[in-house]
Amino acid sequence: MIRGRRRRRRRPRLCRSGPLRWRPAAAACDVPSVHAVPQPLVARLAAVAVIAALLAAGLATPRATAQDAIEQPLVLDREHLTGDWAGWRTTLDDHGLEPYLVYTGSMWSNVAGGIRRGTEFDGYLDLGFGLDLGKLGAWGGLELQVSGHWFQGRKPSAELVGVNVAQAVNPWEAANAIRVFNLYLAQRFGTGGVVRIGQMAVDSDFMISRYGSTLLNSSFGDLPSQNANIDAPVYPLAAPGVYASSPLPGDLTGRIGFYTADAGDDVAANHGFGWQLGNDAGYVVFSELALQAAPCSLPGVYTVGGYYASVRAEKLVGTGLVYGQWSTWLMVDQALQVDASGDPVVGMFARFSYSPDDDRNAVGIYADAGLNVFGPVPGRPEDVLAFAGSVGRFTSSFRSTQQPPEGLGRGGEAVLELTYQLAATPWLAVQPDLQYVIDPFTAEDDATVIGLEMVVTF
Repeated sequence: MIRGRRRRRRRPRLCRSGPLRWRPAAAACDVPSVHAVPQPLVARLAAVAVIAALLAAGLATPRATAQDAIEQPLVLDREHLTGDWAGWRTTLDDHGLEPYLVYTGSMWSNVAGGIRRGTEFDGYLDLGFGLDLGKLGAWGGLELQVSGHWFQGRKPSAELVGVNVAQAVNPWEAANAIRVFNLYLAQRFGTGGVVRIGQMAVDSDFMISRYGSTLLNSSFGDLPSQNANIDAPVYPLAAPGVYASSPLPGDLTGRIGFYTADAGDDVAANHGFGWQLGNDAGYVVFSELALQAAPCSLPGVYTVGGYYASVRAEKLVGTGLVYGQWSTWLMVDQALQVDASGDPVVGMFARFSYSPDDDRNAVGIYADAGLNVFGPVPGRPEDVLAFAGSVGRFTSSFRSTQQPPEGLGRGGEAVLELTYQLAATPWLAVQPDLQYVIDPFTAEDDATVIGLEMVVTF
């Protein structure tokens, strides 16, 4: 079977700023605060700890005023379901602590083809916090990120559909385990530069399509040609690494990251620290160069990237070892129509990746493309309608090893997806989804899958 794991980064909030309009909020919209009278770091850490403890114990409530009551938004207008915690969320943020908790519930029904008909109900809990150490007296731009997650349920791709893990129908599929995920320090500098060190995931920074992220199938996240071929850290497993990104002259942005090439196995016993370090595990470097351009005044991003892994592994065919693996890719995110404010109304994406058939790689060629329509229904500007397709081709070496019952020896898989992301409230997104899987990996017939995902931000 393909050794790849499931991907999925936590979806970034979107903000409308900068020449390309839609960018991850944490990367492009944060404005570092400046304190006129900095306090000692230890004292501020203690203050944050005391506030958090009082909040958890319910022993303190900030003084409420009539004006506070007037300005308090209604439940449906809140950014978070639980609101401002009687003012404590704002207080914590003022002291540099931004906790979050997001729960995703989903239902997936295979209504035709695949392995068998049936329905699976899954849940995914994502929680953590960011700590702005600059607000606590350290130098400006220094941050700590800590997160964990918990997938609950069975995997519909394996139980019902038969599609390989790199093109799973549910974007959160993983072993049922509570895991530590991100655990790193980040230093921001200049206008968009950042360096991170610690435990992190590759697919939080590389292979990201702004329009492709609307889709739910796993193939539209980190590329299957990476997920299926090497054991680099991608969701659900993070691992030690170093990452740097910086704007370059000529509307270019460069990204590079170094990671262990063995993030461990996606099993229930791995709670986030199953990775290996050293020459036996190998190392992998990812890099991307992205160009921001606006042909015909329509903003777009054009990216070339690749990885090289210094690993040694047994050949898929014959005997002996293969030393080193690599892959390269091209990505396009292009607005096709914008509104009067310059925000996209219609956007398209396309990606293509290549990995050589070197007796080691499972996926040799992968390609996808799709369209997003923003505000497709009058009066609902935050909704998104998306349609896309993906196709992955297995290498001849890999196909020769896949005979029943593990695989059917097919040349590859393809997925068509139609989805509608409904922004019910600022804290609730509801997304019905339809996927058609062509030539699933371990099933004789094409599969038709209906899904429904609900995301609640607490």
